[in-house]
Amino acid sequence: MKGILKGLGVTFSTFLRKPVTIEYPDDRKALPVRQRSFPVLTWDFDHDEPFCTGCNVCVRNCPVDCMTAVMMDNPKYAEGTSNRRKIVEKFWIDYARCMRCNICVEVCPFEAIVMDNTWAGHEHAVYDRRDLHMDIDELTKVARAGQLVRPFRPQDNIEALERKAKGEEPPPPSFVGGRPEDRQRQLERIARGEPAAIQEREPEKPKVAAKAAAGGAGAAAAAEGEVLSESKIRAKRMRAEREAKAYLDRGEPVPQEILDRIEYYKNLKPGQPVAAPGAGGAAGAVAGEVLSGTNPDGSMRFPPGVGTGPKGDPNSYEKVRARRMRAERQFKELTEKGEPIPEELAKTLYELGSDLAPGGSIWQTLAAQGAGGGAGTAAAPATSSGGAWTPPPGVGIGAKGDPNSFEKVRARRMRAERRAREAIAKGEPIPEDVIQTIKELGGTLPEGVE
Repeated sequence: MKGILKGLGVTFSTFLRKPVTIEYPDDRKALPVRQRSFPVLTWDFDHDEPFCTGCNVCVRNCPVDCMTAVMMDNPKYAEGTSNRRKIVEKFWIDYARCMRCNICVEVCPFEAIVMDNTWAGHEHAVYDRRDLHMDIDELTKVARAGQLVRPFRPQDNIEALERKAKGEEPPPPSFVGGRPEDRQRQLERIARGEPAAIQEREPEKPKVAAKAAAGGAGAAAAAEGEVLSESKIRAKRMRAEREAKAYLDRGEPVPQEILDRIEYYKNLKPGQPVAAPGAGGAAGAVAGEVLSGTNPDGSMRFPPGVGTGPKGDPNSYEKVRARRMRAERQFKELTEKGEPIPEELAKTLYELGSDLAPGGSIWQTLAAQGAGGGAGTAAAPATSSGGAWTPPPGVGIGAKGDPNSFEKVRARRMRAERRAREAIAKGEPIPEDVIQTIKELGGTLPEGVE
């Protein structure tokens, strides 16, 4: 009997206690500063760009290889709104592989990456593991929204404790620049009519590029009167012979252009200027000739913007494509901002055969001249009423891996369609943002939804 009464006493004492249960997700427990979930990128509000420069230090030190970063030249450096010559172009982290070891935060020299210590860093539950591949927009979302109130790095806490034990002043706060107060200052600048980024210095003057004739005629003229040493002649001849051998090893015919180069460098004497082979024609075109993919002798005709040099050469396919893509990216950025297209940029787009060239590409011009606008004319790019180039909805036009690539755009559209189907199956209304995403990306809405 005495034991029963003791048990009832414990029960009643527990019954009278205040509840400690937190009803997640309506209520969330305050997270400690020391906690960490997944790494995110910090945002520099003074220059309106990420702190990350794409140096790949974190990528090399990641023990599970879940990170990828791509560096590029910073266009804002030339504009005078940033002091970073290089900036990150693309960044991916596979959260499904990340083990949250914090090594990337410790080794980063620019305080560009931090472990997210907010609830947004924990709530990443998905049905498909592929949805855990975070790109640069998703990785900077928390910082751009000003939600990283107290970014934490364990090393800072160790240093603070050491200084406290010695009776010294605490160290200055780390991650200066990626805090909500910096975002507020940026919003105040924008409200005053100022640009989002601070103007650090005067913009650089655009470099004047040398004028070249259409279709490579200028390059042929530059090669005319070429004077080379014996070693240079031998190196160029051997390079052309290696290219010819590569075609023969594949069982393909050697292009006439390579055969002409081999013959040219065989006959070229050291110190003796000789006209380059094929000089005098624009992409091999003849006035009134219907342009096609082959020359009259049956060899392949390469359109402008398609590099024909060997791999690693400035005129290689990869190098020329990179220059064209860089120019197209600048064109799109200026178009989105409503700024005029510089003459130098328009000239680069034209010479590299880009469809974004104002007034059409050089290949379209050659085709119109040779075929009179007939079968050889390339299709003109789609334009809006204002003349600005606009892609069709739901078709990504970026390079592979870019947030605007075909694969990424398709993934976002399929993800939105999947969420809509799941909501219908549960008898719940489809969120407005999901409907808007499906419409913007040209997806298919469930029946009965408008």
